Amino acid sequence: MRCLTRIAACLACAAVLGARAEVRTATEDQVRAGFLFQLAQYASWPADAYPSEASPLRFCVVGQDELVDNLEGIVSGKTIQGRAIVIARVRDLGGLQGCHLAFIGWKRVSQLRDALARWSYPPILLVGEAAGFSEAGGMVNLIIRSGRVSFEINLEAAGRARIEFRSQLLRFAHLVGAQTRGAR
Repeated sequence: MRCLTRIAACLACAAVLGARAEVRTATEDQVRAGFLFQLAQYASWPADAYPSEASPLRFCVVGQDELVDNLEGIVSGKTIQGRAIVIARVRDLGGLQGCHLAFIGWKRVSQLRDALARWSYPPILLVGEAAGFSEAGGMVNLIIRSGRVSFEINLEAAGRARIEFRSQLLRFAHLVGAQTRGAR
């Protein structure tokens, strides 16, 4: 777990600091933004998730508007898998059409469970940061505690959305869901 924490912290700091030589402490929103950018580099969406070859990769944020500015700063001028990155604020899960990665900033477990129980699993990578998010049907749950970063991946939920992860990412994740038995 220490290795994961160091890797996540280094990835977030590298994304936040870019080419600057100065050292500073990353805020939790900067860590979240760096994590989302790195996560997208280790995920694959089905070809029909994009309207065309030139379509951008859309990151959407629900319920945590302050994250949007940090995301825009980190992804500015960058591409993932040859695609430009676009950031959008979205009010609720109903507005996620056309998104590829969605950070769901809701913290109330009942609100998450209700929304995810109705989710039809289009090819949108759902990322959250609430207790029980992965177990409720979310795909990636980011956990930041006392300066330590870890994450859970629900492979069953991701599979329903036809999203795949590289093995380099999976070896650092805590896997949850029915398909994880024997996967480690």
